[in-house]
Amino acid sequence: MAQTGADGRRRGEARPELKGLVDETGVVPRTASLDAARTVLAEDGVVRIPDVGNDPEVLVVAAAHLLGGRLRELFGIRPQGGTDSPVLGLHNDGAYLEGDVHGRTVRLRDPDEDFLLMHCSVPAPSGGDSVLVDGYALVDRLAVDHPDLHAFLTGADTDFFGARVNPPRGVPDTPLLRRMVEYTRGGRRTVRASDYALPVPRVPEWDEHLDRIEEYADLLATAFDAAPRFRLEAGDLLVLDNYRFLHGRDAFSGSRTLHVLSVRTTEAF
Repeated sequence: MAQTGADGRRRGEARPELKGLVDETGVVPRTASLDAARTVLAEDGVVRIPDVGNDPEVLVVAAAHLLGGRLRELFGIRPQGGTDSPVLGLHNDGAYLEGDVHGRTVRLRDPDEDFLLMHCSVPAPSGGDSVLVDGYALVDRLAVDHPDLHAFLTGADTDFFGARVNPPRGVPDTPLLRRMVEYTRGGRRTVRASDYALPVPRVPEWDEHLDRIEEYADLLATAFDAAPRFRLEAGDLLVLDNYRFLHGRDAFSGSRTLHVLSVRTTEAF
């Protein structure tokens, strides 16, 4: 079963009995040139664009090219990576972060960022392969083969970051309540994952809901293990629908550098 560390982060356990639910939900993205990538992204929800160069500002150019007039907000390019890093399990991006600018509350990140662009500057010399799981395919499988878990994911609110210990400055104290699977006003489905989710405070079914949250964590750990791997090389750009795909990566040795841009479009919540 899933285990929760002292930092409040939950780590699922891959379980063989869940493998049938996750088979063939892993995805290796198609590769396309920047000119052709818009069509592939519309068809698949994800595209890999090779050889875009070493300047991370290509993220902004690609967002404009691929999403066009649908762009609403860009949240700034942020460097990511590290040295000798452990596994990063399946998740979707989005952060609850605010700041005060001249007396006005400004969102520095948004939990409903709906597209993600990742530029590989320096790949790890060993490990660090990427993992993608199609959340839509996974949830559709649950609807047929595990209706109880599906009913929880689509019908019950969670306290999305409730288990975080000592949240960083700028993270509001008010619980962020959301379902793991729900729809935007325009009918677009979003599939979420949070390592810090807890049942809603004081909900009568608290223990039952925690069991379901931990079961979902184990399901995602199983999907992560079963999914095919692919490697981002220097100059590669990965663009994905953050409402559809859950992503992660293997552990790596040595140093790895990525730059990430998350955005909201007119189709976001």
